[in-house]
Formats: sequence, C-alpha cells, structure tokens
Amino acid sequence: MNTALVEQTPSVLFTPGEIRVFKKKEKLTVSQWAEKYRVVTNGPMTGPWRNEVTPYLVEPMDTWNLPWVREIVLCFAPQTGKTQVAFNCMSYAVDQDPGPCMYIMPDEKVTKRIVKRRIIPMFRGSPRLADLMSPRADDTTALHVQFINGFDLMMAWATSASELASESVRYMIMDETDKFPPFAGREADPVSLARVRTNTYTYTSKSLLLSSPTTDDGVIWKALETEADEIRMYEALCPTCGEYQRMEFDQISWGTARDPRVVARGKLARYYCVSCATAWDDYTRDKAVREGRWAPYKYDQEKGTWSRREPMERPRTVAFHLPSWYSPFVSLSDVAAAFLRGLEDPAKLMVFVTQHKAEAWRETIVPKRESAVLEHRTEYPAGVVPPEAVALTAGIDAQKRGFWFVVRAWSEDLTSWLVQYGYLSTWSDVEALVYKTRYPVHGSQDTMGIWRAGIDTGGGETDDGEQSRTEEIYQWLRSIPPEKVYGTKGATHVRSMALKRIKLTVIDTLPKSNRKIAGGLDLRLLDTSQYKGLIHWRLGRVQGESQQFHLHAETGVDYARQLLAEVQAKDRRGRVYWKPVRRDNHLLDCEVIAAACADSQWLPSLKMIAEHMKRGGSSQGGPPGKQKKRVISKGVDA
Repeated sequence: MNTALVEQTPSVLFTPGEIRVFKKKEKLTVSQWAEKYRVVTNGPMTGPWRNEVTPYLVEPMDTWNLPWVREIVLCFAPQTGKTQVAFNCMSYAVDQDPGPCMYIMPDEKVTKRIVKRRIIPMFRGSPRLADLMSPRADDTTALHVQFINGFDLMMAWATSASELASESVRYMIMDETDKFPPFAGREADPVSLARVRTNTYTYTSKSLLLSSPTTDDGVIWKALETEADEIRMYEALCPTCGEYQRMEFDQISWGTARDPRVVARGKLARYYCVSCATAWDDYTRDKAVREGRWAPYKYDQEKGTWSRREPMERPRTVAFHLPSWYSPFVSLSDVAAAFLRGLEDPAKLMVFVTQHKAEAWRETIVPKRESAVLEHRTEYPAGVVPPEAVALTAGIDAQKRGFWFVVRAWSEDLTSWLVQYGYLSTWSDVEALVYKTRYPVHGSQDTMGIWRAGIDTGGGETDDGEQSRTEEIYQWLRSIPPEKVYGTKGATHVRSMALKRIKLTVIDTLPKSNRKIAGGLDLRLLDTSQYKGLIHWRLGRVQGESQQFHLHAETGVDYARQLLAEVQAKDRRGRVYWKPVRRDNHLLDCEVIAAACADSQWLPSLKMIAEHMKRGGSSQGGPPGKQKKRVISKGVDA
C-alpha cells in the first residue's frame, strides 16, 4: 500500500459555503454587503442590488450594524422600498452574523406567498446565500429555511399566538404591522408577543418593524411617535442652491388644473425649493434625493408639524419616516392627483394621508348641534327639486309596522338637497313614492321622479310571526320591476370590503325558512360607518366646494335629532364605530342608503346620468313601465 498517496488524499471535502463558515468575515455594512452580493430576482429592476436607485435606504440598513440599536422602525409610504431593507438586513445576517430569525406577516396566506415568491427566490438567486442553504430538501419549506452556518429562518403570522410564542430568536422582522390584528387569539397583541421572543438575546437582538401607517392607534405610528428614541426624516439637496430640505407636500404645485387625470397624464406637478424656488420635475427630484441625507426630527402632535432636533447619543430605538414623493417609482404628479381625489372623498383623502404623506389618519367628527344642522336649510320648500339636480335617490328604512324614508336630489358634483322625508305606513305607499311620485323642478315646468332607491333589508318579526321582515322585503323586491329599488344591508368592518363602501352580493335562500330563492336576489352591502362619516364631512362643506349638504326650508328639529342620533367612538381595540346616543336613528339610516344610491361605486353612476342628460337625454325617474304582478306571500315566487 502506498502510504504517501493516502496521506496526500484529503479525508474530508468542504463545500464553498462550509469553508466560508470558518473563514474570517469581511467588515461590511448591510448596504455594502447588499451592493456586493445581493441579487434582486423579481420586480421592475432585477439584477445586482444598487444603492444609488434608492439612496434613502442606505442609512436604515446600516443602522442594523450599530451595536447599541435594538429596534428599527420604518414608517414608509408604499413603493419606497421598505421591504427591501428587511430583505437586505436578513440576508446580511445569514452571511455575516447568523442566528435564529423570525419573519412575521399579517396572516398565513400572505406569509406563504412572500416566502414562495420572494424570499426563497432571493436566497437561491444570490450565489453568496445559495452556497449557505442546506442541501437537504426538507430544510427549505414554506415556513422554514435552514442554512448550514446556523442561520435559521422561521416564518410566522400575526393571527397565530402559538406561532409567535414558539421560539426564542435573535432577529425579529415584522412586516406590514398595521395589518396585524389587535390580538393573537386570546393573548396579547402580536407585536408584544413577538418582542418577547428576543428577550434571551439581551445585547445582540435586532428587531425591525415596517409598515405604511393607518390610524394614530396603528402599530407603526405608535412606535414612531411614542416608542422611538430618535425619529429621522430625509432631506433632499437642491441641485441649484445646495440647500438641504425636508420635502413637504405644500411645496408641490401643479398650476390651475383640478382634474387629477389631467395632472397625472400631463406630468404637471413640480416641487419648488424652499430656498431658491427652483422647480424640480421628477428627474430633478431624483437627483436631489440621491444627494440627500437623514436628519433627526421631532413631531409636535398638537400642531402636526416636524422640526429639527439635535441627534441623540446611542439611541436604542430609531425610527425612519418617508413620504412617497421621495421615491423614484412615484411621480410628483401622481401624488398631486391623489391629493385632488382626496378633496372629493374622505376615503380617498385617507389614502393620500396614509399612503403618500405616510402619516396617521386622524378621523375626528366634531359633535354638531341640531341648530347647526338646520343652518343647512335653503329657500326651496319641501317637495321641490333644485334646477341643478340631475337625479333623485331615496333611502327607505323598514320598521315592523311601516317605513321611514328620505328623498334627496343630487347635482353632478354630488352636492345634494333634501327634497322630502317622512314615514309611510304600507307597501302601497312605498310603491307610490318610488314609482308614481313626481316632484316639480324649481323654475321649470319639468318634474322629476326617483331614479334609484334602496331599502334596508334588516328587521325583526312581522306581526304574524310566521316570517321575518327581511323575508318579506326580499319577496317584495322580487315582485316589483327590476333596476329601480334595491335591497341593502349594513356591513360595517367587513374585511373583504377594504376601502370600498359598497359590495354586491347575491342571496339565494331566505334567512328564516332557508327556502331557495329562484335566480337569487342582488343585495348591496354598505359600509355604514364610512357613509355616516361621509355625511358629517359633507355637513362641513362650504360655498364653492363640491358635495355640499342642503336641507329643504321646512326641515324640522325631528330630522336634525335623528341625523345626530349617533356619535363616533372607539372600542377597546381602537376601532372607530358609531355609538347611538338616542334610539331613533331611522332618518340617518335613510340618508346613508340615499347617499349609497348616488355613490360612484354603484353603476351606472350619477355622472353617467349627467352625461346622458348633456347629450339631450331625459331627466331620471320617468313614469313606471309595465309592472309584474305583485306577489307578497308566505312562499317564494318562481
């Protein structure tokens, strides 16, 4: 046997990844490591990571390297790259400082999707990380990725208390925290449960919270406003005068255009330097941002303003705040267009505040007096339609023995006038209102009927107790001509509705008897919370603005009292809801339904009707067509 040959043959072969485990580490920051080793595998800019594309991400990434910093908070607008900070910090830890890591998303479905589509492709697409992945197939799953150097990635979601409490970890990344539920099961909130997981790594743990803000009770805004030792804002450098400045929305101008489509399509918006008034287009903005810097600021909650402050020595929690107009992926004109849309709709204004300004939405409804409501009375008497109106809508609230109703006239810009309100006793009265009543138009020989009506399908038992009021309404809706009166139902806090105020659903069985409804019945789910807020917002509109809210000259205190029957409050989870302060709120419910009937989310929309009239079409709510035979029985019509 040739012993020399045996001595020269190595007994153990190491992979490149295993060799790196024992090799001396490079001294790199997260941003340096990302530019050297990270490969972007999806999105609009695939290929090697480049810090120059989003220079404002460099300092948040490198803050991960500061040994005294335990937690980093990113309150960023969408499309600014905040998730890439999380990916780069995690990837850096895989290669340079391995340890157990937990990545938390809002729910299980989103968690598994981000692992499959983004995280695992990132690991496999970056050779530096791919070499460290375990060769065993079962070490890489939708919920767990094991590396050969000891880095262990565990995926979890905020709705599962058991997932959050299962492991002790050194690194904790919480993505889209403002979509987390208030509680994980019956235990504490998900963020508190997650933070406890890092307690055993007292001096080496790192936590990263990132999200766009929602309300002032949201996780990310609370972390920024009350938990951060230091808040940093980004300052762009003017290419003309060399002045560093925090870019504020008030410095963005788009001329006299008021149509958001015109502003966005024409790229009309410019940012004006606070020092030399030079106008920046998107290209100049990108240049100014590339030369910018982060600086410490403090927030005045009462005034809602930011101001510079001295930097803190060795802060433990550092928060970064970034609006959308710093991003190279967001045009200044898109920001301006979002603002213009918000002027016409409080829901869209919330989108602008949270998704562009990256600030918390503080929805405050100032309590109003009945006398203040009645100040909205006009000279038009009851039952008369203003000449500006293009359509009438009606909201009907069914009671056990009768119906409350309002009829409201609408102009093209959603300014509205109360035409009539009151109480009806029978189904025949309801049909007469909707199909036969014609209201005179002021200063004209024309008359106008109701274009669209909605009826609340909720209710208790009927007098005979054999069927519910809801079943009776469903059957009535089936018996009348279509496309005039629609069933509605309040659906506050329905998760699938998101920011939508209206959702169409189809009912195929009766609620009490469970009998089949042949062909089904269309039902509109209404986010009543949004509509009540919208009505109060419209009560605050003034002369010259759209969506003003008017009453007829004979409107009484009884109407005002019912309109103010509910006030805005918050539950223990911080959710806004409408709290009854008196029993009779029927006219408020009627106004909600009448407003929904004129909503642009309900097609055909009011603007379509206005365009039809401009082309010479007739006014809405003409005489009724041939009606089907009316059927109200204990059974279901075929």
